Formats: sequence, C-alpha cells, structure tokens
Amino acid sequence: MSEPSEPPARVIFLDRDGTINVDHHYVHRWDQWQFTDGAVEALRRLRAAGFRLVVVSNQSGIARGYFGAEEVQTLHAELQRHLAAEGVTLEALLYCPHGSRDECQCRKPRVGLARQFEASIRGPVDYAASWTIGDKPSDIEFGRSLGTRTALIRSEYWNPSDLEQAPPDIIADSLSAAAERLLSFERGRNCCW
Repeated sequence: MSEPSEPPARVIFLDRDGTINVDHHYVHRWDQWQFTDGAVEALRRLRAAGFRLVVVSNQSGIARGYFGAEEVQTLHAELQRHLAAEGVTLEALLYCPHGSRDECQCRKPRVGLARQFEASIRGPVDYAASWTIGDKPSDIEFGRSLGTRTALIRSEYWNPSDLEQAPPDIIADSLSAAAERLLSFERGRNCCW
C-alpha cells in the first residue's frame, strides 16, 4: 500500500532582489543585504496564511563572472538562518546562474525554477491557488506561465505601458503592501462565494 500524498501545495513564488531585499544590483554577500521595509513581517504573514514560500531569482552575475555560485549559496544560507530566527521558513531558495543569452530553462520568465521546486516536494503544486510576487514584468510572465495569480511591485524596471497586454492581479509599492492586498483578496475569495 502506498503512502498518501500531501495535498497540493499553495505557494508564493517570490523574486529576491527588489522584492525581499533592496536591489543594490548584484547583491551576493550578507553585508550587501538590506530587507525592504516590512518584508520580514510580510513573509511571516504569508507563511501563517498557509502558503509555502519559495524564492526564485535570476542571478546572471554568476554568468558574468561578478561572483560565484558559492557566494550566492552562502548568502542564501545566511538569509535562511536570519529568517528562521524571525520565525519564517523558506521552503526553497532557487536561482538561475545563467545569462540572458543562454538557452536555459531556469531563467525567468521560463518556469524551470518552479519545476525544480515541484520535483523536490511530495505532491503537486496548486498553481491556481498560488501567487507570484516580483518587481519585473518577467516575474509576472513567469507567474502567468505557471497559472498563478500575480503581484507586481513598482520599480524602475517597468512602466504602465508594459502591462497593457497582461496586467498583474495586484500592483503595490512593496512586498508588505502586496502581501496585505493578497491576503485581503484571499480572505474575500474564501469567505464570499
């Protein structure tokens, strides 16, 4: 008799730079890390709402030779430790080390990082009940390709005309504001059919 599988996971796929931390461009050491305002509390609230938190990040600085994969892994380990001390668990921190001209499947907006996460857990991801949050149109395209709802954080990387074809479900000024609106949306969806 086989073991029962876990119910489909509800996931928040989170971009890293510009979403969780201030985008100082090519952040790869802990001394460069600066959480965006309210980010830790936002992550705590999303986790408490039953979402699994998965960071998905393009790290082309590796392909460009600015830093190595080991430095990113060390940074991510420190981030995990810091968040664990704050009561926040990240299910995974996944990154694409390739450049924009590489033909990989893991560079967002391609969905290879999500597929890596899905392969690592017991059971499927409920993409229709999941969200993607990021600060670039490629994050929104990534989420749409997966079938998640999407939240876009205002940044230097886009303007409203970029969104005419496929606007995100939420536009917010920060991860904190996006989490607030997302959780409000979820409460309304779950209680008011």
